[in-house]
Amino acid sequence: MRNRLVYMLILMVAALPMTGCWNSREPKQLAIVMALGIDKAPGNKYKVSFQIANSGQVAPGIVAGGSTYGAPVMVYSGTGSSIYEAIRKTSRSVPRQLFFAHIRLVVIGESLAKSGMQEIFDFFDRSRETRLTAMVLIARGGDAEQAVRTLTPLEKLPANAVMGKMMHSSRLWSENFTVYIDDVINMMVSEENVLLISGVKLAGDKGMSAKKENVEQTNPAAILNISGMAVMQEGKLKKWLDGRLARGVIWARNKMESSVMTIDAMGKPKSVSIEVSRGKTKVKTQFANGQLRFHFHIDAEGFITELQVPFDMTKPGGIDSMEKEWAETIRDEAEAAIKQAQSEKCDMLGLGQMLRREHPKQWNKRKDDWNNVFADSEITVTVHTEIRHQGLRNKSYLSNISK
Repeated sequence: MRNRLVYMLILMVAALPMTGCWNSREPKQLAIVMALGIDKAPGNKYKVSFQIANSGQVAPGIVAGGSTYGAPVMVYSGTGSSIYEAIRKTSRSVPRQLFFAHIRLVVIGESLAKSGMQEIFDFFDRSRETRLTAMVLIARGGDAEQAVRTLTPLEKLPANAVMGKMMHSSRLWSENFTVYIDDVINMMVSEENVLLISGVKLAGDKGMSAKKENVEQTNPAAILNISGMAVMQEGKLKKWLDGRLARGVIWARNKMESSVMTIDAMGKPKSVSIEVSRGKTKVKTQFANGQLRFHFHIDAEGFITELQVPFDMTKPGGIDSMEKEWAETIRDEAEAAIKQAQSEKCDMLGLGQMLRREHPKQWNKRKDDWNNVFADSEITVTVHTEIRHQGLRNKSYLSNISK
């Protein structure tokens, strides 16, 4: 019994040096990267910009690891033949170790997107520290560095501001949808290899974008806006989609969450506003005599939010006529997007992905020439709409004014 106690005591003493975290790092030793910008640099290199949180500015009173003066973020840049080489080179300028576990946003410069960006995501996929849930955007008409340097109102951390804009834009306007690093990687290794990534664009006085004075006024001189969707094919930027084409793709891909659409009434264009409260798209595939056919059926529900004409919805057939006009508007948008996709021979609608998932044998027969097969396929659209309610009024006060 005594020997057993001795052995246990020896083991307990030997285990004491093993307590604690061998690779622990104090917050004051870390430069926490919130956003990353990647641009094309001369000599087939990459320029990587790191948006680092200044914790003393973001959370006043908590000064460990941060400074109580200056901007809420600092941006450092480095150039290298690879992303990781650029990171290591930047360490010469940053007084703390770059820490990527909290990265939320990756911005790709437009010139890099045009030349091809297939190789740049291996670092994120391989690293134990980075997250594949970081959002990806394309810097439309500019550099990623300038986008991550721009200070934003309301949100101290620009990365959080851009993410908030992207999420609200996709949920409330539906001309964009969010894409994350793992989505990009999965699509790049897929056989159809077409991806849509939303754009972020700097508007206003670009020279003011990185200055603190930009957010110290009621009307910022420079601001970042979510702008369009980049169509990526084989890892390269093919074109931008905006407006009705972008929303038509959203309808076709069953990504509609909510939006506001305007329709004609009483001879006045765009005089009725309808908020889309629900959108559901189903695609039916048919094979006949070697010909591939797709049929989109869109179901939409919504409610009237504004009238600019004295339209009386209490009259028989009043709501029915609005629903019919709304259905025509949705069909026009979806058909315009389909026509654009087929003319470009670019399956931005995701039909190849759906065919591969639901009809793998048929996909295997067509995958080698899918772009031409898709372009020659017969695609039709039907739309069913339902207006659930009309707000607090069935009859607008405009009816009394017109009298």
